[in-house]
Amino acid sequence: MNITTSALDINSAMQNIASNNIAAKTAKASVQFKQYLNPETNKPLELSTSDKQKIEKTATEFEAMFLTNMLEQMYKGIELEKPFGAGNNENIYRSMLIGKYAESMSQGGGIGIASQLKDSITKMQLGI
Repeated sequence: MNITTSALDINSAMQNIASNNIAAKTAKASVQFKQYLNPETNKPLELSTSDKQKIEKTATEFEAMFLTNMLEQMYKGIELEKPFGAGNNENIYRSMLIGKYAESMSQGGGIGIASQLKDSITKMQLGI
């Protein structure tokens, strides 16, 4: 067996694998696509505008809550110093500030949790 023959064998094997994967992926995509259609009308499934707004709000609030917890852990290691720190008021202010940071981050696009959560909730509501 020479190098040319083995290269041809590998090439034909890879083409076989690629064509099988394409057929399987096409069939899977077709089934997934049909899940997005209303079986009676063959039109795309759709949520109401108010449902979409509720999902968006819930996903954004969840991401803000997650970011708040993450930022609180980050700030936990920072020691408070005088003349402005080390008091109970500073702890309260820091908590409020971290909450606003997280809310602002989430509303500005966040870290992607809200969009993933929104997609998952939408699919769940549509029964997909």
